Amino acid sequence: MKIVITGTSGQIGRHLTSLLNYAGHDVVLIGRDATKLAAERTRGATVLAGNMLDAGFMRTALVAADAFFFLPPPNFGSTDMVEEYRQLATVARDAVRAAGVARVVHLSTLGAQVNSPETGLAYGQHLAETIIREAAPHVLSLRNGFFLENYLMAAGSIGQTGEIYFPVGGGTRYAFVATSDIAAIVRDLLESPTWSGRSVMEFQGPRDYSFDEVAAEIGAGLGRKVRHVAVPPAAAIGAMTGMGISPAYARDLVQLFTAIQSGVLKAEFPRNDPRVRSAGQTPREFAGRVLRPLVEKA
Repeated sequence: MKIVITGTSGQIGRHLTSLLNYAGHDVVLIGRDATKLAAERTRGATVLAGNMLDAGFMRTALVAADAFFFLPPPNFGSTDMVEEYRQLATVARDAVRAAGVARVVHLSTLGAQVNSPETGLAYGQHLAETIIREAAPHVLSLRNGFFLENYLMAAGSIGQTGEIYFPVGGGTRYAFVATSDIAAIVRDLLESPTWSGRSVMEFQGPRDYSFDEVAAEIGAGLGRKVRHVAVPPAAAIGAMTGMGISPAYARDLVQLFTAIQSGVLKAEFPRNDPRVRSAGQTPREFAGRVLRPLVEKA
């Protein structure tokens, strides 16, 4: 089976490529910089360097493919990431159709069922879901909760002050998930495709936590006191633009946090629904396994 993978340089992509059975499948990895995937080429993957907005490149990459993992990559310099999500999905849909690919797994986000620009970046995933759903006979959008890997950027402040800064109230409850767990689900969906039709799966992690609870659990995993600090939206946008993120991207990301806090952005299905996966790492486990080395260096 020929499997084409995008998003190979990100957290999920790196975990996924480590799990795939290269010997049992023809694996094609798409990335902007082929040098970053040299190790995967050595393992037996075909590596293609190109832009996912390039229609010709995508059509060529998907020739004779049986399955396609579509992860719309973030562009922190984008002047309109929502529109870019729409464009990425449109190019991918047309390439999938042209190549006759039967199965597509699309990495989406919780709340992508909400058709509202008020959800910020999540609205881009709503558009992507709507477009990519029509690409092939079998399309599954995997909606995920808040990535625990988002806490990696807080390693410095955790190590120095014991504080985590996000533009959301500490009492706000949400689903939190680890990218390694997401990658394992994607691997199974691609290599053992028992699903059919056009559907949605939500990965909500072991349980919902408040942002205050996640900070406390991270502290427990690290053996130190850690607390969540809610940052005003304007201050968060200023901090992000100071790091080189475009004002538009920062605005839409903060809007996503606002939609989570208001309850507009939430899971579509209850945890006992068969379309929901509810296992995975806890914040405490993630802190001990992944975050600790970075905090200790801070």
